[in-house]
Amino acid sequence: MLATASDKGTLIRIFDTHTCLLMYELRRGTNKAHISSVAFNRLSSLLCVTSDTKTLHIFSLDGKSKSRSITKHTLSHALPSVCCFGNDENTVIVISSSGYYYKIRWNDKGETFKEEQFKFMLLSDD
Repeated sequence: MLATASDKGTLIRIFDTHTCLLMYELRRGTNKAHISSVAFNRLSSLLCVTSDTKTLHIFSLDGKSKSRSITKHTLSHALPSVCCFGNDENTVIVISSSGYYYKIRWNDKGETFKEEQFKFMLLSDD
């Protein structure tokens, strides 16, 4: 599978790389955003997306879910950032260019919890 983001950052499209057919069209939001990271989990059943709006969106790719994210989490210091799925079930790791590390967990109700947050580097003028 291949994920692409629209110029406005409101739509994420998932394509089958064997057939080149559109599999999913997911809506991240209605406000314009610069998408900084898109990542599949190991089974390609989930997709995480971060943007300059300081949001992390998780989408289910099970074919049953709607085109909207199953959960969303607002990050406090994440411009721009990279996301990936953690080893633990229902966790995503986000690392920002400002040096922040986040471990976000969500439950079956779609509620998110910030399990860990710390700044792993200090920025200086040197």
